Amino acid sequence: MAKLLLISADETCARQLAALAGQVRTTRQVRMVCATPEAALATQGLIHPADFVVLQADDFSPALLDKLRQRFHDPDDMPCMLVTQAPGADLLMRAMRAGVRSVQCWPPEEREFCNELERLASKNAAGAESEAHTMAFVSCKGGSGTTFTASNFAYALAALRGKRVLLVDLVQQFGDAAFLVTDKTPPATLADLCAQVDRLDLALLDACITHAHPNFDVIAGAGDPVRAGEIKGVHMKHILELVRPVYDVLIFDIGQDINPSSIVVLDQSDTIYPVLQPSLPYLRAGRLLMSMLRSLGYPSDRLHIVVNQFEKHAAVTIRTLEDALGAEVRHLVPLDAKAARDSANQGVPALQLSPNSSISRAMKEMVDALYPTAAKKDSGLLGRLLGQGSNVMRLPGAEKHA
Repeated sequence: MAKLLLISADETCARQLAALAGQVRTTRQVRMVCATPEAALATQGLIHPADFVVLQADDFSPALLDKLRQRFHDPDDMPCMLVTQAPGADLLMRAMRAGVRSVQCWPPEEREFCNELERLASKNAAGAESEAHTMAFVSCKGGSGTTFTASNFAYALAALRGKRVLLVDLVQQFGDAAFLVTDKTPPATLADLCAQVDRLDLALLDACITHAHPNFDVIAGAGDPVRAGEIKGVHMKHILELVRPVYDVLIFDIGQDINPSSIVVLDQSDTIYPVLQPSLPYLRAGRLLMSMLRSLGYPSDRLHIVVNQFEKHAAVTIRTLEDALGAEVRHLVPLDAKAARDSANQGVPALQLSPNSSISRAMKEMVDALYPTAAKKDSGLLGRLLGQGSNVMRLPGAEKHA
């Protein structure tokens, strides 16, 4: 069932709309925000956990509709409904161009309003029922670049596919994932959330997470081994149950720590990314990690090996790695010291800071492997005869092995 966000500067109006929305069987959660639509749209992280949005105001100015068009321009985005007094033909036309799905009169007619909510909620029902795709990045050895890879991949998913992404930093010692993607100071850490897990709900979670970028949130790491030791498996179960219906993708940076709390995450992960570098120390550590993951019962098809700082003429080849690890290398992140250093120093994802760097291209390939873009249209008979326009999917890094 769908999650509805009601926005109105008038609390009485918001409560009246919430009471009507509560009668709609397909709305699982109704959240009210007492703010002007302008203020709500300008607040990062407020709208994206919802499945559809209802905005109530006495009037909707052209400037506000321009903001709506920027936020809801994609036809596949969440539906948006406007509720206002005496909507005229001009407003209806401008709202339609802004991507608004429905415009209702205030005060709403009960049956018409509920029927329209039912229709909008039903269109998103399949997506609302699905839970987040969950991934865990595991380090084979210290310094492998797991946090850098996980955080940049998380940003790439949000930026390139518009997914609602949450990055959770489970690394016990440093907890610096948030600082690789934003210059904002985290309002709280994972240890803080676990300390008050008994009263943790979506409202408290929203106040504690770092809204790094639109559609991309981060739960900062404890940054203190003592406090990190207080994070228990039961805490992670509660947090997973809370966030999985809200986000499209969950990415956990586990680091080297295989403990009860990280095992809870690994058990719930659809994909596990062991990260290593092409050198003998990492090869030895990688064999131990793969053996440990298999002994914990994780099948090989869930283990997607990532080789970081890859060089074409490295002494340890991809074939050597695959033979030693007993698994296929799925992703290559090339060595690009300048792009990585600049990204880490400035706290800006590589894809945003250096979109044409080899690291950015590797992130795009990882995103394409998980969420392929739609195949291009057939270029016609001549194109088929020449072998062009065919729908051929190439594995990431295939050109490098050719």
